[in-house]
Amino acid sequence: MHRELLVLVLAVVIQLALAELSLEEIKKANEILRKHCQPESGVSDDILNGAMSGNFPEDRGLKCYLACMMRLAHVLKNGQYRSELAVRLADDVLPSSIKDRARVVVEKCKDEGAGLADECEMAFAIKKCSYAADPEIFYVQ
Repeated sequence: MHRELLVLVLAVVIQLALAELSLEEIKKANEILRKHCQPESGVSDDILNGAMSGNFPEDRGLKCYLACMMRLAHVLKNGQYRSELAVRLADDVLPSSIKDRARVVVEKCKDEGAGLADECEMAFAIKKCSYAADPEIFYVQ
């Protein structure tokens, strides 16, 4: 499983290095990453689907799922949110139509996890803020 994930991550990184991704490509990449993070975190489909609509229950599985997704994107590492990398990723891969919006969200939410030692709690705080800041582009963040 780890080898397959490594191949997937490398493929995504190569694609990211080459060009912007379409919104459809971003959604597909997220679906692939979801297949890794959902079993790891144990979060249910219902809770994940609810989060995409702004419902963020105090669920440990959801919190750790969000942390897993952020770690795979390399924006969460060793208990630190790497907002500068999140901005760089937005600049490199997001469609031009939403890059500025994504930068605003990162800037607004970059300190939401400050002081939280638990990566799951940190990811939850950042992603909740991200949804509140711009729900239309939540799925690409």
